[in-house]
Amino acid sequence: MLGTVNRTIARVGSCCLAVALGACASPNTPQQNLAYERWSKCAVAYVQLDRISLDGRITFQVTSSSDRQAVVQCLAEAGRTGPPLPEPVAVWPAGGP
Repeated sequence: MLGTVNRTIARVGSCCLAVALGACASPNTPQQNLAYERWSKCAVAYVQLDRISLDGRITFQVTSSSDRQAVVQCLAEAGRTGPPLPEPVAVWPAGGP
């Protein structure tokens, strides 16, 4: 009886793991793909991509205002010829301004 319970628990756990991994492996949205494409053109030294949201919003980490402005300007220029994306967001590392 105990062996049957353990096998059932193992099967349920395996199914939950498979569902969770499947959700993690879902493809990007078209907006995310566009945002990644634009980011690849606008990446600046000392600026790090933090995340790209499902709606295509780019969040990046900066350590200077000039780097922030350079990325925001580049992304705006890259977006002039294609579909619009949400405004990018710059974040500072802990202890920043």
